[in-house]
Amino acid sequence: MSNKGHIGGHIGRMILIGLLMGLLVLAAAGTGEAADGIGLARATFVDASRPTKASPPFPGAPDRRLDTWIWYPADGDAAAPVPDASARADGPWPLVVYSHGTYGRPDNATHFIEHLARNGYVVAAPAFPLTSSVAHTELPAADVTDAGSQPGDVSFVIDELLAHARFGPLIDADRIGATGISLGGITTYFLSFGLPTRDERIKASAPIAGGDPPYAALSFGLGFNGVVPAPVSTPVLLLVGDADIFEAQTAGPAAAYARLLPPKRQVMIHGAPHVWFGDRDHVPPDDVNPDCLWFAENAGGQPPQCAEPRPLIDPARQKEITRHALRAFFDAYLKEDPDALARLEAIGETFADVTLRQELPAP
Repeated sequence: MSNKGHIGGHIGRMILIGLLMGLLVLAAAGTGEAADGIGLARATFVDASRPTKASPPFPGAPDRRLDTWIWYPADGDAAAPVPDASARADGPWPLVVYSHGTYGRPDNATHFIEHLARNGYVVAAPAFPLTSSVAHTELPAADVTDAGSQPGDVSFVIDELLAHARFGPLIDADRIGATGISLGGITTYFLSFGLPTRDERIKASAPIAGGDPPYAALSFGLGFNGVVPAPVSTPVLLLVGDADIFEAQTAGPAAAYARLLPPKRQVMIHGAPHVWFGDRDHVPPDDVNPDCLWFAENAGGQPPQCAEPRPLIDPARQKEITRHALRAFFDAYLKEDPDALARLEAIGETFADVTLRQELPAP
């Protein structure tokens, strides 16, 4: 081959590589993923003003200890969170508080927690003293009667974070949201829409798979006695699945949606069970709902909805929709991003397995 042909072939390869790199950049931009890293810190906050009741074998305490995990945007591009990494310099960022479910833990929904942190949020998740499997109380099972104290726990964690020498400067105190799954979704609901449990600093609320929280509170003795609905127009997103056996046991999401004031949205994921909203992804054979396995193992029986298996969504797909909905919602209301609001309102077109209900304030 002549030098001219060799040079021409080299240039052609360079052009092809350039085109491929451009396509990769466009593909990455289309996913909405940032290249930045995530830091992960842990802190213990102790509320001396409120006690932790006795729940054998835990004898009780005069205070409430809240071991809290904190994810935040960090320097670098590591795929996994880096413990105590240096924070990025472009803060402060919105804060979202995540509340775990029954006998859960702060890191059981990292697929969307890390997604939010990677895209410009501080996310804090406390281990509630009597309902977490990793709490210092070391209970063998959750004591859900203490759930009524958990909105106060979230408010206290917000107080401590805003006053903290390290974390306070990372957070925009005017842009705070809340989310949570199952019992954590109920906690989020009462934190946002209950009196006297409401924290007026919550500017956007996204309860996940919480059924009808007032019904659940009354039916299962969750400790919310005397709490009444707060007539507030805090933007809300209810993320629910129509194959969620847990929600079916707590009256489903319809009453909660009807009770809330606009702006309100409900994203219904078809074929979505309860346990796949978090990090779990076990797929039982023969279209058996993984929620039904939980009831069989932990409740000694199965609800009627488990009698006939039905096709389910792929768990990775359910998580993808959850991430998309949460980020679009929080970007719209905590970052005032009109493009994010458009993404949220088009979610039923983006994902064929989603139905969106929404009601907006009158113009």
